[in-house]
This record gives sequence, C-alpha cells and structure tokens, in this order.
Amino acid sequence: MKITFGGNEVHLYGTQLKIGDAMPEFTLTDTGLNDVESNELSTPKVILTFPSVDTSACSLELLTFNDKLESYPEILVYGVSMDLPFTQKRWVKENAGDYVTMLSDHKFRIFGEVTGTYVEELAILARAAFVVDKENRITYAEYLPEIGNEPDYEKIMEEAKKVFSMDS
Repeated sequence: MKITFGGNEVHLYGTQLKIGDAMPEFTLTDTGLNDVESNELSTPKVILTFPSVDTSACSLELLTFNDKLESYPEILVYGVSMDLPFTQKRWVKENAGDYVTMLSDHKFRIFGEVTGTYVEELAILARAAFVVDKENRITYAEYLPEIGNEPDYEKIMEEAKKVFSMDS
C-alpha cells in the first residue's frame, strides 16, 4: 500500500496489521510518564494512531472521536502518537479530551514498529485505526493512504459498537 504525507510518498516500518491478527505486545507511556504495557490496556478497545496532537487534522480527529464517545462512554479509545506525554497532556487539558486516553510511543518506539505505523522518513506515526476485540484480535484495521486525511469515523464506530456488544 502506498502511503503519502502531504502528497509525498513515505515508508512505513514494521508489519502492517490486518483483520484477524492478534494485537502485538508493546509498551507505551501515559501522560503521567508511567510505562503502560499492552496487556494493561482494556479489551475490547479502539486504538487511533496519528502524527501529532499539534496538527489541525490530528486535533480534529481526536475532537471528533471525543464528541462521538460522549454517547458511548463505555467504548475505550486510546490515542497513540510519538508526541511527548507532556504535549498530549496539554492537548487533553486544552481540549477537554475526556474520552480518548492518550499514550506516547516516544520513549520505547515499539508500537510503531509492531503495528507498521512508524513513518521512517519523519519519525512519526502514520494515521491508522484499529478495533480490537476482547480476545485481542483485530476486527478493523485502517491505514490512511494520505496521512493528512481523516479516518472513516462511521466505520470505526460501527465496528467498535460490535466489539463492545452494542446495537449499531
């Protein structure tokens, strides 16, 4: 799959995940600078990856999901980027991002590799979305061909409702 950022082709490092794959193990850092192991994250879950909270497209994505999740607070969404935890914490405080738990891949740089979202040329994560069921299997995977574009919010929410056993 060809991936671009601002129209320029970039290369993703690692193995891209597909439906049916197990979500690999990883370690991230929360906004309190605590290490978070993948097995500590609740399942089912939605994981959104994006370049930086300080870009308009990423902020819009997070705000859109935050708004959608007000009606579905039981859907657990994790936002993962290479941003420093301090940056993520500031974004949450400034934007009242109460429904998306922010996690950083800055310290360990494992998540981007095991999910095939690490952009080699820019040392950022590509925009992608994963819905993971209670058995830790991927039921939805979307890698955006153009990193600056927004994901398919409706498809992600439809799949999230299924794995959280809600009516669509």
